[in-house]
Amino acid sequence: MFKSGYITIVGKPNAGKSSLVNQLVGFKVAITTPKPQTTRFNIKGIITNEKSQMVLIDTPGVHLPKDKLGEYMMKNVTTAISSVDVIVYMVDATKPTIDQANETIMENIANLKTKTILCINKIDKIEKEKILKIISIYQEYFKTLGGTFAEIVPISVLKKDGISILVECIEKYLPEGKMLYYENEITDITERELVEEIIREKALNYLDEEVPHGIKVEVEKFKKRKTREKQSIYDIEVNILCLRNSHKGIIIGKNGSMLKKIGSAAREDIENLLGDKVNLKIWVKVRENWQDNDLYLKNIKEKI
Repeated sequence: MFKSGYITIVGKPNAGKSSLVNQLVGFKVAITTPKPQTTRFNIKGIITNEKSQMVLIDTPGVHLPKDKLGEYMMKNVTTAISSVDVIVYMVDATKPTIDQANETIMENIANLKTKTILCINKIDKIEKEKILKIISIYQEYFKTLGGTFAEIVPISVLKKDGISILVECIEKYLPEGKMLYYENEITDITERELVEEIIREKALNYLDEEVPHGIKVEVEKFKKRKTREKQSIYDIEVNILCLRNSHKGIIIGKNGSMLKKIGSAAREDIENLLGDKVNLKIWVKVRENWQDNDLYLKNIKEKI
């Protein structure tokens, strides 16, 4: 009996959602950084084996939105949990306190009849005795909302501990069905979108706290051609949009040093992705309040 279905992975920022999806898929379909709110829209990672096809939906971290960008990110989360077969609720074991964001997640889940797996990540960073206490805290609170976790699985994405158990638990609750995607597909993200995300990832990693979340990356040109030596090469031109002139200066850096650093690191990953050489050009432009402008949020709205 072959099974297939959609699985939403939901949780607070930095719970490890994207890292889990990447590990399960075996390919980097979602960018990962130590900074919160890295994921901005729902990203699908597709796992196909002899028994099942699991379509994992990586969602933005649940937070209180401060602009249209944040609102659309939270709408992505709401959409992702409303019509799936299984929900994996990821909790950071090093930050077990149930705060407003946790309450919001569990309130939304408890109202559904969808099978929910409580997944406690980063257990390698805490004492084992604390795991049972964390489980008890979440179980008790979820019960007050009328909810019950179908399974509880402690894991460490970093150490690859408990991952196979989590997969077995997910498969258990999937309905019988045919493949939803072709067997060789691993994501619904296009190459252009992956390029944009790679560059944004490098910016998030290299830039100071204030600047990265105020940037947007847009690919203006994405074209493959042959060189005089008949070698394939991609010409890619990209705009990094930021909120202020002061941010533009930080992104570019002294004598262009920061932009070169971002571009060099991104180019390496993009070439690995595309399998060919890349001629990458990046410009930095100021677009005040782009986070509240639907014109610049079109791609995020389309994912809802």
